[in-house]
Amino acid sequence: MIKWNFPSRNNGQIEGFSNPGLAWFKGDPLQALAREICQNSLDAVNDENEPVRVEFKRELVKTINFPGTIELLSIIRKCDEFWENSHNENIDEFTNKAIKILKSDKLFVLRVSDFNTIGLQGAFDTESITPWVGLVKSTGVNVKNNGVAAGSYGIGKAAAFVNSDLQTVFYRTKDLDGNIAAQGVANLMAFIDESYGDEDPVRRATGFYGNPIKNVPVDRFEQLDAIYKRSEVGTDVFIPGFHWVTVGAKSWVEIMTGEILENFLMSIYYGQLSVQIENETIDRQHLNTVIARNQKVAKNAYCFNKILTAKIENVIEEIYDFHGIGQLRLRLLYANDMNKKILVVRKSGMKIAEIKGLPKGISYTGILELKGDKLNMFFRKMENPQHNSWDPQRHNNPDLARQYKREVEDWVKDIICKKLEESSGEETAIDVGDCFNTSSNTEDDGKGETQEKLLDTTKSIEISFQKTKHSSAKSEGIGAGKNRVNGRTTDMGTLLGHRHRSGVNGGKPTGRSGEKDENGKDTVFSGPKSANVSARVITKGDGKNRLIIISSENLSYAEIEIVTVGENGKSLPVRVQSVTSENASAQNGKIIITGLVANQKLLIDFTVHGRHNYAMGVKIYGN
Repeated sequence: MIKWNFPSRNNGQIEGFSNPGLAWFKGDPLQALAREICQNSLDAVNDENEPVRVEFKRELVKTINFPGTIELLSIIRKCDEFWENSHNENIDEFTNKAIKILKSDKLFVLRVSDFNTIGLQGAFDTESITPWVGLVKSTGVNVKNNGVAAGSYGIGKAAAFVNSDLQTVFYRTKDLDGNIAAQGVANLMAFIDESYGDEDPVRRATGFYGNPIKNVPVDRFEQLDAIYKRSEVGTDVFIPGFHWVTVGAKSWVEIMTGEILENFLMSIYYGQLSVQIENETIDRQHLNTVIARNQKVAKNAYCFNKILTAKIENVIEEIYDFHGIGQLRLRLLYANDMNKKILVVRKSGMKIAEIKGLPKGISYTGILELKGDKLNMFFRKMENPQHNSWDPQRHNNPDLARQYKREVEDWVKDIICKKLEESSGEETAIDVGDCFNTSSNTEDDGKGETQEKLLDTTKSIEISFQKTKHSSAKSEGIGAGKNRVNGRTTDMGTLLGHRHRSGVNGGKPTGRSGEKDENGKDTVFSGPKSANVSARVITKGDGKNRLIIISSENLSYAEIEIVTVGENGKSLPVRVQSVTSENASAQNGKIIITGLVANQKLLIDFTVHGRHNYAMGVKIYGN
């Protein structure tokens, strides 16, 4: 007999509608589904010389022809009755929608199938925790085939349920031994059903559709075979009540395509993964075309792919042997309109983390790969449940994890700074932009997410370099730095005038008002002369910084004031404590340069008071 079976709570706790596992993925259900399915399939690869294939196909079937729908309708009605006085809007919304779907003539089912995988072993084993049990009949349990598999929390399975308006999923597998198994699972809420005959009629929230004796699967459902009949080894997931057509202005196909490109770019590029979403084929052969067509939903993948398609001589590559447990491979590309991010991927090619505090004022993109099983195993233990960031507190050795995480991130940042300076010639030193604050610029919020403490780093600026007297860098007096033009002194003038000795007006020759006049005998000063000066501050953290400056003219003296730039555009001075340069010194909190050669890059290392990191700018005066 095949039926739904919801075990008795046996006078234990009443399980409500709020399932913590499902809550992880309700914010972005489609994205979570694409990420979790492809990750699980990659972890179960059979022949590593061939790509794992994953198919996403939406089907419209008669409701009565999908397994267990008639009985499920009755159960959800019982849930609605049991909780009718709870005044819980979420429960009412769920039960009303589910009942409407199950009463309709047809419903949508999303079929997700993988190939070149080993399937789920141990479907009929009632004594052991097998891969089948880990996926279908457990909570917080994860059974993987190797130690570097991406999953570790056993909650990724919830991604399928949040994409079902029935919160119901059917699984089917064919393993390497040829065993075929199928079973349905519904994650609902407690309800009363006295037909079981138990002392306690309240049922648990999770029920199983199959053989009710020990809740084991069956060898087949004809209704599922009618949708798709499996002949190869692998696993199918059927999601009834899959309602997605569009989300905002994007179709469900676009959203999932973008998520797969963003998270599995390297898996696809290396030929480890091939995905079919309806009529969209995402594999190595079609990768460039798919990215170009889906650039709006895969903006980061578009940039990262530029590295993969660039000429070798245009890509900077560094290898770092990491404590004897593996290698870090970093590739960087400096080009216009890049995303200023680093894609961090583990062995499977899946995106796993984001490095915070990277440069914002330069245009670049990068890919960091963790090579080696031991290295991947170490960092896997830091991954959060969504597998998109590192949290050292999750590791069994949090102090060492924190050290290694900081070391990896600092190495990446140092390479960007180093290669930035090496690759910037005299004429392009300023265009390649600012660097970044190191890990001292970030702090862990206790939830595995790293938050930036400060503003973004320096912006590239063009500065009008005002020529003034030595004695006062901000002097507005008459000096060699003023532009002199013909004019005449007059009380109505708006410029500073100097009366010619042959003039008829009495009084002081200078300090008078004047205006421009090509035929005038007097002299007026139209404003300061200017030299085009480009400047960039690279902030390395702990108060250490580097100023890169180029002037279009020879300047015998320059006074540079470092300022911190706020979000409102206003600036406040930052006191310079020390300077390391043959041509510069620190005086009164400013940088003093004696001798700046035209069109030559000058590097000045300086420290500011305290260990704070600032978003910096500069003000420059001199003659």
